[in-house]
Amino acid sequence: MEESYGLQDYSVAGERVQTVDPVCGTVVTEEGGRWRTGYAGETFYFCSKDCQVKFEEDPGLYIGQHD
Repeated sequence: MEESYGLQDYSVAGERVQTVDPVCGTVVTEEGGRWRTGYAGETFYFCSKDCQVKFEEDPGLYIGQHD
């Protein structure tokens, strides 16, 4: 079973799609996502460059896939 990480709002077209920064839990808007990175076939969005860097150093820590 594939798990989905973060909360996504699949609202009516035209509304902003939101997700949760996996590092700090801040709700961020995907639209124009300034800080984002791909991992395991998914795109993750961040509230800041600092959160993006932390995630990229050890993604498994933040999505529950740590060895």
